[in-house]
Amino acid sequence: MNRIVLAILGSAAAVSANAYDRIPQESGFSGFAFIGAGSTERETNMIATVGGTEVADERIDSLTQSPDSERYGKLLLDFGLSYTFADSRTQIFGGTELEDFLTQDSTFGLGVRQGIGDAGNLRASFIASTPMETWEDPYLVGADREETDVKSGGMRLGWEHIFGSGLELTYTKRSVELDDELSGTALGLTAAQRDLLDREGDLKELKVSYFWQAAPGHVLTPSFSQIDHDLDGDAMAMDGYQAELNYAYTGMQDWEFVVNLLAGKLESDDDNPIYGKSQDLDRMGLSLAATYKEPFGLQDWRARAAISYGEEDSNIDFYDTKITSLNLGMLYTF
Repeated sequence: MNRIVLAILGSAAAVSANAYDRIPQESGFSGFAFIGAGSTERETNMIATVGGTEVADERIDSLTQSPDSERYGKLLLDFGLSYTFADSRTQIFGGTELEDFLTQDSTFGLGVRQGIGDAGNLRASFIASTPMETWEDPYLVGADREETDVKSGGMRLGWEHIFGSGLELTYTKRSVELDDELSGTALGLTAAQRDLLDREGDLKELKVSYFWQAAPGHVLTPSFSQIDHDLDGDAMAMDGYQAELNYAYTGMQDWEFVVNLLAGKLESDDDNPIYGKSQDLDRMGLSLAATYKEPFGLQDWRARAAISYGEEDSNIDFYDTKITSLNLGMLYTF
């Protein structure tokens, strides 16, 4: 969700390649805050709770079927805050960001952005995931599964506005740890087989994106990511790619619209000891957002609605994931 918010904010000010420079020309604070509510329908066997909200059934009856659907509501709170030192072209920033709307994996980041003249901006930040729980043993059948905390943190490095263009490079690395990783214990697997199902390890992504003002009021941002889920369990480790296309229309006086498309593929090289084959995963998603400027005459406020759909289609049905969400809220910028 937050990527859509940021797209709206960036596209609203975009009139040239120079508008993509995220460091303001004047010193001081800037940022945004979003508050709203959302309704989500999700299918997953691998995630238990997100932000304290239950998103899946504790008990499952099969290891060969796609997950059941779960519907829930939640409060949405997102923010970004930065302070700019204009003379040195330095900006300190912090805030929340949705890493992946298919898993609802959000992070909090704190970092610094530094202008390097005509070469663009460099940025570096530390990131930590917001609270999430998974199952100690997701493959337990016919009994209530126990939740366990997921901890994730790492760094993000970027080169923005490269040589005055809309080109940007971003590298992210996060380490994932579970309080209790007991995958496969209920099935009586050997220690070596259980090790293949270990979900701890590193998540790495190298992303290339380009911000393009196609015409007045029309902004396109295509991106391509190389993804490496370098997990300790060889059957759970996957790598592949993901492509996204973001389109923003800002040519109306009172309205802004954003469309985001996503497609990708991940593959594992090692056989899963439960299913006797390696996993292939196709990812796709679509989101639409509409923003109305200054509702009820409220200066610097915007009313926003967004709908999104995404799925991960695995050749092993147990790992299938689907999510549909509708979010409504108010966005304040300063």
